[in-house]
Amino acid sequence: MESLSLLPSKIKSMKLKNRFIRSATFEGMADFEGRPTQKLKELYCNLADGGLGLIVTGLAHVDGYKNLPDIKGLPFPLAIDEDRFINDWGDLIEEVHIRGAKIAMQISHLGRQDIPHLREPVAPSAVQLENSGSVPRELTFNEINELIEKFAQSCRRVKEAGFDAVQLHGGHGYLISNFISPYFNIRNDEYGGNTENRARFIVKILEKARLLVGHEFPILIKMNFDDFIKGGLKKDEAIKIAKIIIEAGIDAIEVTGGTSSNNPLHESAKGITDEKDEAYFVSYAKALKNHVSIPVILVGGFRSLTVIDKLLTDGIVDFISMARPLICEPGLIKRWKDGNIKKAKCISCNKCKENISKQSLRCYIDEPLEQA
Repeated sequence: MESLSLLPSKIKSMKLKNRFIRSATFEGMADFEGRPTQKLKELYCNLADGGLGLIVTGLAHVDGYKNLPDIKGLPFPLAIDEDRFINDWGDLIEEVHIRGAKIAMQISHLGRQDIPHLREPVAPSAVQLENSGSVPRELTFNEINELIEKFAQSCRRVKEAGFDAVQLHGGHGYLISNFISPYFNIRNDEYGGNTENRARFIVKILEKARLLVGHEFPILIKMNFDDFIKGGLKKDEAIKIAKIIIEAGIDAIEVTGGTSSNNPLHESAKGITDEKDEAYFVSYAKALKNHVSIPVILVGGFRSLTVIDKLLTDGIVDFISMARPLICEPGLIKRWKDGNIKKAKCISCNKCKENISKQSLRCYIDEPLEQA
């Protein structure tokens, strides 16, 4: 019997050849203005050749950095904050489509986790970062509305560029997750306070985006279901927020968790050596699936096809999203489809993430860890 993970499915109007998604991962392969490079194109083509149904790009800024120096070798982020970037993606998207995959762009603002020497970090409230003494500047009401417009216009650009979908980054301590978290959002206006108010930032983005992209273009979100910090967002309230944003127009939710804290249970947990260590956000996905009818995507530690098949067969999730295993082994899905179902080679060392500020994304599995 063919694995359910390898059967076709769809997210709204987007038809996918299987249930495997490459989760958004910062690649550091843009040029200094935020445009895709040949290196990034080759990466996505390799992933498409490797059998994925959907590729989600690393985050693209809706409010990009200005006047970055063109320093050779520096890992630059993508940008989609101006119309001049729309025409840069046509050839890359076409090559991905030729290989049978679909591609979505993830859009984001770093919020309180922005890079201080490049730009002042901002957030819904001036709450100190848990790992440092820095405090982001509290956004004004007008600035919030300006950022909503920037997110919406970025959705439009993503569609006009030819992508198959757009994904909002609502996790990991970036701006959207700052708004929905009771720890980071202590405002007393319509964008803070109760659950509905903290969800309003996403709702307003969706309302404006739908006016620009229509109701058929898929809008996804990667969303925290637990901040893993005292006083942060927890599962029950996250499900309430999910219901609110589904009503506003979200088409699929990728379940994740964690912020920049040192809590070991976050989006890139180490120590995945056994099947019992995999799918470490599954309890959140299962709870969400009991309350919603849209597709639920789960990321977090997948290494074994047996674990994946059970989750899909049991109806706990609809799609499986992976990042680190595909950095290590871009052809993993094709290998599984061809009958070699040994677990992914990734050893969860996290050197791919720890070194991303120094050079573009790659795997270090064949290097001694102390030298990586």
